[in-house]
Amino acid sequence: MAFSSARPPGGRLPADVTSFIGRELELAALSDLLERARLVTVLGPGGVGKTRLALRAAAQAAGNYAHGARCVELSDLRDPRLLPQAVADALGVAVQAPRPPLDALTAYLAECELLLVLDTCEHLLDACAALTGPLLARSPGLTVLATSRQALDIPGEHVLPVPPLPLPAPDATGNGDALTLLVQRAAAVAPGFVLTDANRAQAAALCHRLDGLPLAIELAAVRLRALPLDRLPAQGGDTFALLGPGRSTSPARHRTLRAAVDWSHELCTPAERLLWARLSVFAGPFGLTAADAVARDAELPARVLLAALVGLTEKSVVQRLDERRDRYRLPALLREYGAERLREREGREACRRRFVAHYRAQLVDFVAEFATPAQLARYRALAGERQNLHAALEYAFADGGLQELTAVMWAYWLCAGQPAEATTWMTRALRERREPSQDRVMTLAWCSMFTGNQGDRAGASALADEAVATADRLRDTRASAWAALAASAARFHDGGPSHGPVLVRAAGTLMHQAGDRTGRRIAALHLSFAHLLAGQPAATLDTARTTLELLGEDGTEPVDQDSRGGKGDQNGHIAQDSTECYVHGSQLSTCGLAHLMLGAPAEAADALRRAVLLKGSLEDVLGVASATELLAWLAADEGRARRAARLFGATAALWRRVGPHPMVGNAQLQALHDAYERQARTALGARRFAALAAEGASLTLAQAVRYAAEDGRPASGTGRRALPARTAPASAALTRREREVAGLVAAGLSNRRIAERLVISKRTVDAHVEHILGKLGYASRAQITALLREEGAPGAGGEG
Repeated sequence: MAFSSARPPGGRLPADVTSFIGRELELAALSDLLERARLVTVLGPGGVGKTRLALRAAAQAAGNYAHGARCVELSDLRDPRLLPQAVADALGVAVQAPRPPLDALTAYLAECELLLVLDTCEHLLDACAALTGPLLARSPGLTVLATSRQALDIPGEHVLPVPPLPLPAPDATGNGDALTLLVQRAAAVAPGFVLTDANRAQAAALCHRLDGLPLAIELAAVRLRALPLDRLPAQGGDTFALLGPGRSTSPARHRTLRAAVDWSHELCTPAERLLWARLSVFAGPFGLTAADAVARDAELPARVLLAALVGLTEKSVVQRLDERRDRYRLPALLREYGAERLREREGREACRRRFVAHYRAQLVDFVAEFATPAQLARYRALAGERQNLHAALEYAFADGGLQELTAVMWAYWLCAGQPAEATTWMTRALRERREPSQDRVMTLAWCSMFTGNQGDRAGASALADEAVATADRLRDTRASAWAALAASAARFHDGGPSHGPVLVRAAGTLMHQAGDRTGRRIAALHLSFAHLLAGQPAATLDTARTTLELLGEDGTEPVDQDSRGGKGDQNGHIAQDSTECYVHGSQLSTCGLAHLMLGAPAEAADALRRAVLLKGSLEDVLGVASATELLAWLAADEGRARRAARLFGATAALWRRVGPHPMVGNAQLQALHDAYERQARTALGARRFAALAAEGASLTLAQAVRYAAEDGRPASGTGRRALPARTAPASAALTRREREVAGLVAAGLSNRRIAERLVISKRTVDAHVEHILGKLGYASRAQITALLREEGAPGAGGEG
């Protein structure tokens, strides 16, 4: 099996000996360029398929030139002075002394209409530029198509970067050209090899490991003669040794993958080689700031570093991902090669320490702005660094500094809604060192809360107790506050709702004393939820105001429709230009359940749809699951069984991503889930319910968010008391929500004050009051007060 085309004499284009796969977009773009430009350079790293693409395009375009297309292969040429002679020899041009080869070549090409392919120019850039410029100027019928890892950089040059082959989807659905190439080449060397459902995931994993690089995929296919497919991705470490040598008929630089990369390394300057090695610590894309923070030192100062990064980008070693932003990437195989080189150098540990310190600083900044308008932008920036954050965790773990990282990474994990990943790393960190420190307390406290979110109440309580004991030894108010918050969360989830609000309120007091604004906001959110679990929905809505007021310290307070032209309302909404998502989204979910308990489905639906959108913007899996779950309950309660079934299916898939226990392991909430799901299943029948639930389970996170939130039908159900609740007595003719509003009217509150108390819009309160007056046949608010006073309603005599 050959990896390239056989070379015919006389510069004629070689014939393909293997099938040409994919590259439709690149081939079309290259054909278009050849029609418009006289010098086109195909750029890309070694093994990406530049030569195959150029030769295929040249073969298609040859008929447009009177003298066809010719190819000159330059990889074996080392002396740049011999370039004109090499091109003349390939074209069959006789050179007779004392006439210089360039003159003979120029005279020959001046009479030709020809497409000339100069293949592999990177090691002869200056010579190729010096030859191509004069030839084009003196030969009007000449077009040059070059392949190189770096542009020739002469006037009139057009470049076409060639990326790796498209990869299959992460879930191994679909093929992608990389997988198609692997399958075809594997079938050629291992008769009987076919892609099946059983081996598709392994084949896709191999393509991802090889970064879609055609040369690497072709070499891997050859290894299938001796190794089964499941062994190739599993052999970590030295990909170069795994893939081994290619055929002797391949160009020397392509006989092994290492030779191809060695070729690129030899072309680099010493500073570029050093930077290449240091950039290998990045596991994913990086920016200029990150590269500077990690790679710069006295040996590689800022000015030299920037020039080296430009050089590596021009040589197709580093990829620039976005022309509008400074985002770069070192492909996986080149990263592995760089890591080998870094291990050979001094300073590897210092480079990794700078890497961890850089990402720890990013996480510290995110914690400081966690519950502020900057939250969403900062989280999305961190989410784009997910691979590098994982690498930082690995480096910190290897160097014994994991606690310092996990102590500030909780905000990132919280927004991502991935408690399982958080507890995995935090558990490792807690084994690392046991002496008391703020980092240990924060890791214990958040490991407790993440453990509780997965339904492990005993584990959460044990971790919280250790956090409290450790904080007591430190005598640090902030550490004590976070430990107390973790302890209260473990208790109000652990069958003790009656004292939950008291414990959370104490933790909030400590947060206030410590001056921790983020902690105060999370404590306020927890207090509202603790009231909910205690069966106090009215208190839940009342304490929700505190959460919103604390958010309002950064300009994210609710904005009344009447005063701001409809830009927001008091139903737990913040102004539309706010970007705080986590705390507000969680508070909306809590308010949504409280509204459902109070028999106010319209308010519940409004709050929950808003919560889904806010949580979805963060891709918070746990938050989306919680809000979508409650919307499923609401749909079932309203008799919308089909919608309920799809939502239940979607939430089941999301809960599985969060942890082993849905409903964060809360028995009360689980019992309600079971009742609502049973209601929907009974209405539809088991088979129809299962089919619709499967549709919901197949939705992606973004699709689930859209389905849950984009429901134009107004809620019309009556709601039910989800947990034991206390409400003020009133006339039996009124709904639960109307009784509550009537009680507040009787207490002397204005409609605006009622809206603030119930965390709903003033417009909604106005409508409720009108309905109450209409049902009772009254004309004034005073009549409502008198009626409730007669019925002995508490608070009917005034607010005080």
